[in-house]
Amino acid sequence: MRIDIYTRTEELPALLPGSIQHSALLFGLLCNSRSTKPYMMVATDEQGHELAHIIIIKRRGIRLLPPVAGSWFTIYGEGIYSDKCHNREEIFAKFIEKLFDIFDIFNSYIEIIGIDDTRLAYATLSRHQFIPVRDHRIYISLHSKAPEERITRSYRSHLRKSKERGTTYRRATTEQEINEGLRLLKNYYKTKIRRPLPGSDILRGLLADEKQRMFIVEHGGKIIGCSVCSYHNGNAYLTFSCGLRKSHPLLYPGITAVWAAIEDAHKRGYAHIEFLESRTLAGIRSGYKNFLLNFGGKQVSTLRWYHFKWNFLNKILRAIYV
Repeated sequence: MRIDIYTRTEELPALLPGSIQHSALLFGLLCNSRSTKPYMMVATDEQGHELAHIIIIKRRGIRLLPPVAGSWFTIYGEGIYSDKCHNREEIFAKFIEKLFDIFDIFNSYIEIIGIDDTRLAYATLSRHQFIPVRDHRIYISLHSKAPEERITRSYRSHLRKSKERGTTYRRATTEQEINEGLRLLKNYYKTKIRRPLPGSDILRGLLADEKQRMFIVEHGGKIIGCSVCSYHNGNAYLTFSCGLRKSHPLLYPGITAVWAAIEDAHKRGYAHIEFLESRTLAGIRSGYKNFLLNFGGKQVSTLRWYHFKWNFLNKILRAIYV
């Protein structure tokens, strides 16, 4: 087995299809961003056939949690694997070993979020002194009950009142609608330290793909709410949402924006919709988390993993969290 690392779009080979988080499209968009440098790791067998690939993102900037001013690495999920691959744990271990080859003293830490199969990663990450921190996920099942049956009575009333007052919602289809939606998102997320928004160019590039949709909420010809959803493997993922709730409190634009994505996913036959923004560190009160639970969401415990460049700090934190 061989692991190759690519840092330029033109060098990429043909890749296995899968999640947008590990796609060639996202890799290309991140390459053009000034604050990120992506690394695409590709595992191949002796015949040169791809077994798996994963995107590792090097970010630069200032962050409060964990506190850092510099650069760090982020991985979302365990990557994409071939159906014929029977040694996923070995391949994932090789990916992590390669990551440490590029993790030097100029980088503060490594963050791994959204590992769906804990058994795949637990032994490898523990061996490399990663710290497991409690996290959670929130999702709604769309196949067993209609979303209208799961939403709370108060939110159902808010949606009804919003509709009676002339609010409408639909998918954004024109460039003008997408630009206005991106402007709303940018203004909203610039104050959300724990929920950073990718650059507008990255989001605009992703929305050009059929696996991404933006929904807008309108009232009186003005867009007052927006949400962005991605789709993979029979499930929908709400990535971002916002609403002008302070200037339009009686129209409930934030609630309506999220509901637009839920309703669309249900109509198109997706089994679940997961709220990716809910993945905040456990133990911190999150009004947004409670907001999502009112749509009938279920909360599931999970882990996110950290490894710092200071070994003494890793040992201390593992003694606390493990």
